[in-house]
This record gives sequence, C-alpha cells and structure tokens, in this order.
Amino acid sequence: MNEELTKEVLEAMTKCNLDCTLCGANAVCAKYDWQDTIQTLATSLLEERAKPKVWDGAPYWVNAARVRFFVNDRNDGHSEVFSETYTRELPKTRARQIAEEVTALVNRAIDGISVKEIEAVLNKYAEELKGEA
Repeated sequence: MNEELTKEVLEAMTKCNLDCTLCGANAVCAKYDWQDTIQTLATSLLEERAKPKVWDGAPYWVNAARVRFFVNDRNDGHSEVFSETYTRELPKTRARQIAEEVTALVNRAIDGISVKEIEAVLNKYAEELKGEA
C-alpha cells in the first residue's frame, strides 16, 4: 500500500470531504480498510520522523546550514560532489510577539482602536506571565 500513497493520493486525502466520486484517493480508500490506511500512514510518518533532519542538533540561534555531499573514492577516501545551503526563519521570542501585537494595536489607534482593546491585550499577557510563575 505504501507505494500507492503517491503525492497526488495524499493531497486528495488531505481534502477528504467523504464525497468519493471525484476523489483522487478513491481507488486506495476503496481497496483498503480505513484501519490499514491509518496504520500505513502512521508507520510512514514515524519512519520519516526518525530520519535525520538538517536542523537536528543545531543551536536555536542558527539560521543557515550547509550540507555537503560526498562520494567515496578509493584514491583519496572521499570527494565532495556538491553542497546545499538551507535557511530558516528563527522563531520569534514571546517578547517579540507581544511587541508586534502591541505595535499593530498602536498603529490601529489612528483608525480608532480603544484603550480597552489595548488593556485587554496587556491583561492577556499578564495572565500568561502569572501562569508561567
């Protein structure tokens, strides 16, 4: 079954609305029991999660990684074939998220945002801080 779960079939499954007449996954869904399908999908997901990822072990503040690919060579041991650089957006700190939300509220002040709305946001963050302590 795993080989039948092509990209097209999986994309069709993500849009499932139980109307199978025009669905691209209909052949797979009709052929297999739903428990078999879930087991296969869960197994595939676990296998994929177990594979090493480029960001595994990277410090949180790193936003670029270069992966080098080698081929074994009998003469000098190995030689680099090519490398690829990957980048990621660093996660925002909670302080940054709060600052962006407050800035958006202040910018909306021109359009008539009320003091009560800003107060509500600040109270929400105060509650979060109480919950962390």
